[in-house]
Amino acid sequence: MKKTYRLAVLAAALLPTMAMAESVDLNVIGTIIPTSCIPAFAGGSTVDLRKISAATLNPTTQTLLAGRDVSLHINCDAPAPVEVSVRDNRAGTKLPGISDGAGQSDPALFYGLGDINGTPIGGFALRHGIPETDGNAQTLLTRTLAVPTWRVPTSTLVSNAPQLYSWGASAATGPVAARHHGFPMHLLPIIGPSNALPIANEIPLDGSVTFDMFYL
Repeated sequence: MKKTYRLAVLAAALLPTMAMAESVDLNVIGTIIPTSCIPAFAGGSTVDLRKISAATLNPTTQTLLAGRDVSLHINCDAPAPVEVSVRDNRAGTKLPGISDGAGQSDPALFYGLGDINGTPIGGFALRHGIPETDGNAQTLLTRTLAVPTWRVPTSTLVSNAPQLYSWGASAATGPVAARHHGFPMHLLPIIGPSNALPIANEIPLDGSVTFDMFYL
């Protein structure tokens, strides 16, 4: 009992010293950030149609040139659903009465190629392929903010804004979340009648569209 008592007194004597020791704080900080997605075109964002011989152009009607494949890829740091719209940066230069040669002539489905001395050179269309997410084929969906219900588009061509596009298993289930989104398209260039163009000189083509991506 005596030994036990002495140990207890020693411990009690040390407690005030321990209470007076220095202290340090541990702070826990951080930031919750939203999912980030980056859109880009495979092979770059410029489609070069190269030199087009004026002799190959129809003098009285439009000429459809050989198409080019383009593909929009959207990579996200976490699975996310997205939608895109297309803005024509050369809308005022679209050839009047332009069509894709397959019966589609709605002006909203075409984009300008620039003009020469105020005369529209032609235009182009974007025929959509089958979108994919993380390697899985999906169904193309479309809507507008005014009519926000998703549906399957009736046209094979990608329309100007305000039309919005996304992809998923069906219109009923809506857009799917994924890390990678792929939207393949086929660009269809069209040149107007050559008798309306100054083909004695070189004519530069100047088409430009902006793909806007939105998070859902």
